[in-house]
Amino acid sequence: MKLISNHIALIKNVLLVVWLFFFSMGCQEKPTIKQPPNVLFISIDDLRPELNCYVKSQIISPNIDRLANEATVFKRAYCNVPVCGASRASLLTGTYPTPTRYTDYKTRVDMEAAGIVTLPEHFKNNGYYTTAVGKIFHHPDDGKRSWSKPNYRPDYPRTNAQQELWRDYQSPENFWTRESELPLGGAGPAWEAGEVPDSAYYDGKTTKIAFKELERLAKLEQPFFFGLGYIRPHLPFNAPKKYWDLYKPEEIELPENYFMPKNAPKDAWFNFPELRSYANIANDTLLIPEDQVRTLRHGYYACVSFIDAQIGQVIQKLKDLGIYENTIIVLWGDHGWNLGEHTLWTKMSCFNNAIQSALIIKSPDLKGGNQTTSLASFVDIYPTLSELAGLEKPNHLVGNSLVPILKDPSSEVNSQVFARWKNGEAIKDDRFAYTQYYGKAGNVKSYMLYDHEKDPDENVNVADMPEYQDEMASLKSKLEEHIKNRK
Repeated sequence: MKLISNHIALIKNVLLVVWLFFFSMGCQEKPTIKQPPNVLFISIDDLRPELNCYVKSQIISPNIDRLANEATVFKRAYCNVPVCGASRASLLTGTYPTPTRYTDYKTRVDMEAAGIVTLPEHFKNNGYYTTAVGKIFHHPDDGKRSWSKPNYRPDYPRTNAQQELWRDYQSPENFWTRESELPLGGAGPAWEAGEVPDSAYYDGKTTKIAFKELERLAKLEQPFFFGLGYIRPHLPFNAPKKYWDLYKPEEIELPENYFMPKNAPKDAWFNFPELRSYANIANDTLLIPEDQVRTLRHGYYACVSFIDAQIGQVIQKLKDLGIYENTIIVLWGDHGWNLGEHTLWTKMSCFNNAIQSALIIKSPDLKGGNQTTSLASFVDIYPTLSELAGLEKPNHLVGNSLVPILKDPSSEVNSQVFARWKNGEAIKDDRFAYTQYYGKAGNVKSYMLYDHEKDPDENVNVADMPEYQDEMASLKSKLEEHIKNRK
């Protein structure tokens, strides 16, 4: 009997062990399925790469700099056409501008073009909820098919009259938005320091709307693509006075090259009509007076600091909502801007200050805090985001994914990048920038070549110097091959 009893006890113990094993297996947490990353797509109008994270100390931008510490900063990123509407259309379709496509600020995306799907539309077609606040496409009603919920701006309901209020004067002495002389936000003074809170200005209103939208997006059961577009530092340089007060006027430096480059062709310069249209800027002088030069540069700096504060608030909102860690963030300026360099006050040129812009990319899955000097083109942003989100890339894209650079900042995906403006076609490689200008008959009428290794500020056109002829011929050949095959 004792033996039987021992056998029964052993069987019970075995059964107990088996039961405990399967019970423990059932109690283990099921493996979590990684959610697709969200995308925060931040556009900043006329933002040149003049920030601390670009080793430029004159502008105060702590929030963008903090983002850069968790991201990759592209120190040589180039737009493909230096004006708002055209640059955005090119970037958002992943296709190049041509002499007949994406030509000026009025450009709209051709939504009927065969095979063309915009960047947000591509995400929408792949299960993302897509929407935007502020200026992503140049026109509020452009790219309608891109959005699950239509793009919303502070000037909603977007009548033609309301859209003109983006210039946004707030100081009592500036009556430009209220009187008949210059109605509906017409071009009054080129700058303003309103003693008002952030929320009084257009971009502060954009941030408030963005907060509400992010709160809604965070509750969705699908990933989102959220475009967030800021107007400043576009003219007029209007920002709350507290951002002007960050800078001492006497410490605002004049551009070191307040002159046209030596031997530059006449095609490279024009009279910057955009700035000339503002009420306190003279039309009858070749050069802007020195006191206005300082004030304009001061205003630009203040506007960048204003936008930097807005971005800091939005990033903090992502963190408060618990969605920051799984959100790709892309911050980009739609093109650069000349702040008096070469006596120009504009973006619309082929000089480096106009076509080089800011590009910062943060991905949850990749180590940040990197800077890269590898060449990046804005047509590369569409394929990059597609790869980061695990989406198949559409066939119409012409750019290269920047993901290899995000993984290793020393990697290169472009031997050269291309840009164009009006009759100028430009190519930039690791050392040189070459532009050729065409006459009405289609002939090359003038050109300029800059050696960025020796002359990063482009002060001497070396195109006619004998020692540069081989390099110039090579760049010319590559540029014309690009033009021939461009699509």
